[in-house]
Amino acid sequence: MRRGFLAAIFAGLSALAVTAPAGATADGPDFWRVWDVASNDVLNYRAGPATSFPRLGHVAHNADRIKVIVCVPTTTRDQWFSISEALQQQLTAMPAWCLISRHGEQLGWVNRRYLTEDDE
Repeated sequence: MRRGFLAAIFAGLSALAVTAPAGATADGPDFWRVWDVASNDVLNYRAGPATSFPRLGHVAHNADRIKVIVCVPTTTRDQWFSISEALQQQLTAMPAWCLISRHGEQLGWVNRRYLTEDDE
């Protein structure tokens, strides 16, 4: 299953490479911040998009000005509407992981559920 998951990630990244420049500035927030992490805890970032990947480091529970490079799973709009509803539901049920950077330095992958739009 992990091999299939990784294949889906790379396919999504390939598709994103073609479409990202056009949508990158118009579709999402410029910055994100850590959300729903206890004040006595941190958000770990990892070498890949799952908890099975090694932890590379962490950001504070209140870190802000985070850039999202890419999230997986991902599809283009055309791909999304061309796949079956069952596959759409399967992709929607998968946890989303985002590759992040901060202060110009790529950090690693975090679970999307812990990021929210930064107001600043």
